[in-house]
Amino acid sequence: MSEVFIGRQPILDRNMKVFAYELEFHQGLNPNQTTIEATEQLLEKTESEIGFQSIVGSHAAVMQLPRELIAKAKWPSFDQNHNIVLEIPNDVNKDVEILKSLKALKLEGSAIALDNFIDDESSVKLASISDFVKIDNEAHSEVKMKSMLQDLHEKGVKVIAERVETEEMFNYLKRIGFDYFQGYFFTNPVVMNGQKLTGNKLTLLQLMSKINDPKTKFEELSGILSQDVALTHKLLVAVNNPATMIPIKVESVSDALKYMGLKRLKFWVNMMMLGDLEDAPKELLTTSLMRANFCEKLAEKTGHARERDTFFLVGLFSNLGAFFRAPIAEILDEMPLSDEVKEALIHYRGPMGEALSCLKQLESAGETVANLRYGEVGISDLANLLLSASAWAQQAMDNP
Repeated sequence: MSEVFIGRQPILDRNMKVFAYELEFHQGLNPNQTTIEATEQLLEKTESEIGFQSIVGSHAAVMQLPRELIAKAKWPSFDQNHNIVLEIPNDVNKDVEILKSLKALKLEGSAIALDNFIDDESSVKLASISDFVKIDNEAHSEVKMKSMLQDLHEKGVKVIAERVETEEMFNYLKRIGFDYFQGYFFTNPVVMNGQKLTGNKLTLLQLMSKINDPKTKFEELSGILSQDVALTHKLLVAVNNPATMIPIKVESVSDALKYMGLKRLKFWVNMMMLGDLEDAPKELLTTSLMRANFCEKLAEKTGHARERDTFFLVGLFSNLGAFFRAPIAEILDEMPLSDEVKEALIHYRGPMGEALSCLKQLESAGETVANLRYGEVGISDLANLLLSASAWAQQAMDNP
């Protein structure tokens, strides 16, 4: 079967809240059947095994499909049609079959996003039937982008900036008028080197250091939680989430320990504490959970099952620098983690570091991603693990 796989990237609004996830279909290496056949099979397989609605949660799905499937009106089903935003290339203006499909889609209540708007005659015509357009911010000057933004906004079209990689870039594009921003820029915030943590962040880091100390036993953890009733309540709500797969209703921290074990209970305490940081976008926690689940499942698949909990921790803590807005090496200096974990998080060394590096390349969906492997695991399986992990993280966040 041709290696066709799905990439997933978040699209955030001006307040750093998720608007949608883009699901883009890529072709891998050495195909032995047509891309269209392989994509149709992948659509059916993903829908039946994971479910596209699970991958995007309550958000919209921006679907970038091959034009042959657009013409055939072959796209996944969602709970409601308005959850689909179909992304179209900027050169379909003369394709009668695609234009018919687009009109049918619009009548059903779905939206259209025009990719790679370049302000030529074809793009302008297609923008007139589009709800959104996407602009590659690296391809145009600031003057040109401001002009395009003004014209598009006057027509009532919302504009998505592509290739947004840092918070600094997000702030710049927000200032000149973009509405939405695609990419993992929120994992690369502006950080202050050498600036000491103060207030709530310092208290939180000290508490996380105590919780993650291997010497901290259940009695001490229970004592820490007993001092924060709100945190205990949030923890119990979280561990009763369907994503934990605990068969009974957990009503106490002792019950949680019984069914989860001390290590996994500590992970959920970490998650709740990070989620309380006021200046951290919610998607940062969702991404951290996705990475944790991905690394854990990759460990199970590649002969590292005994280390699955540590792989999970590496994924969960991969965004600590972004949460605290400080270099991750400085944050880890304050935490009693093993050298192996620190090497993985800072330098991407060792099996866990390589897993994290693999995942970040998968997230970026760059030109070389089709060559990506982790041991014997190829791109199709890696991409499937990413989608499953995304669905798991969405379930954890959407069903508190």
